[in-house]
Amino acid sequence: MLRYAGLHAPLRVGAPDIVRPLLDPVLAAWPVAQEGADVACPAPFATLQPSDGGRWALDAPLAQKPLAQHNPVNAICDLVVEMSWERLRSHPDLLCLHAAALTFGDSLVIFPNARRAGKSLLTATLSQLGHAVFSDDFVPLSVDAQRQVIRGIANGIAPRLRLPLPDNLSESLDHWITGRIGPRNKQYGYLTGIDLPQSGVTAPVGAIVVLEGDPTLTEPPTLTPMTQEEAMAVLVTQNFGRQVHAGAILRVTDVLTRSVPVLRLRYNAVEEAAALLHNSAALRDLSAARMPEADQPGMLPLAPLDLPSVQCRLPVDLGQAFCKLPDATECETGTSLFLADGSGVAIHRLNPVSAVIWKLLDTPLTGLEMVEVMQELYPDVSRDRLCGDVSGALAFLWQQRLIVPDAAG
Repeated sequence: MLRYAGLHAPLRVGAPDIVRPLLDPVLAAWPVAQEGADVACPAPFATLQPSDGGRWALDAPLAQKPLAQHNPVNAICDLVVEMSWERLRSHPDLLCLHAAALTFGDSLVIFPNARRAGKSLLTATLSQLGHAVFSDDFVPLSVDAQRQVIRGIANGIAPRLRLPLPDNLSESLDHWITGRIGPRNKQYGYLTGIDLPQSGVTAPVGAIVVLEGDPTLTEPPTLTPMTQEEAMAVLVTQNFGRQVHAGAILRVTDVLTRSVPVLRLRYNAVEEAAALLHNSAALRDLSAARMPEADQPGMLPLAPLDLPSVQCRLPVDLGQAFCKLPDATECETGTSLFLADGSGVAIHRLNPVSAVIWKLLDTPLTGLEMVEVMQELYPDVSRDRLCGDVSGALAFLWQQRLIVPDAAG
């Protein structure tokens, strides 16, 4: 049994003399807090052990996936995912971003996940330039209760690179990465022997860089500011947590996108992009993102793990009056309105019709009264079309636990 620091439940490892030589380099900076058959803690969150034919089996009961036989490196890849979820089960108040995170000076720069944008290769290239790697995949966030600073937490896991490496890397970078690839198979390799802070180490979030890889780009890479609206749309889709209230996620995302630089990196060549980031004045002397005390995640309850579906009567009766449910969290940026329901289950970016209806419902109104208002706002749209749009918007808001029929209406 191995209980890693920060996790409540242990990992059971079968045949440790076979498993640990591959596993330990991947978790090089995630210390084992307890080890041995007599580890006194809950049942293991996962069991990793060799099976027939050189395959490994990962049994993770809470993953709700069938037991599968893996190539050893793929089994470790799946285990890393389960360890990230176990961290959140152990600390359900943590927010978490699908993102990479590296130090720039004393601060963290967050790189939200973008499929096939070269995030892990960029992480490796920045590591070569001296930036410590907090994560290349998931970044837990906490709010310092005393200083109100939003901080990222190192996960202590080696970055995972897709193999083979692209053939357009310089000889020096290719040699540097290749010499540090530890456990590997034909598909993935883990980058070891780099500046990897120990799991649990924290640093203040100072900037966010959204990656936009473009293989057709022939010009040098660019680093340009994003609007808060654009940044919110990216970050709310990268947030996940076991029981973090959606309102807390929305508040933290709002503060991050208002208080630290949010930039878009458009690039093709990874080394040019890393050099641009490394030398950018916009990523020097960064100030920490701070949460007003009243907005801290701990001020909201944990979200329920499961809620029954809402029984919404369809089609919606436009003669029925509706009202807002209490305790919703809202954030307005530019032309977008983001809402988290009071139960804390989800965040929604409302379309223009739904946003207007939400604002109208500061006092209870019937659907027909909303249609009249919409007719004044959109005189060129037919009444039938408006009735359909209002009915659809009401059904959506109702099903998402944002409004209910008014009992007095």
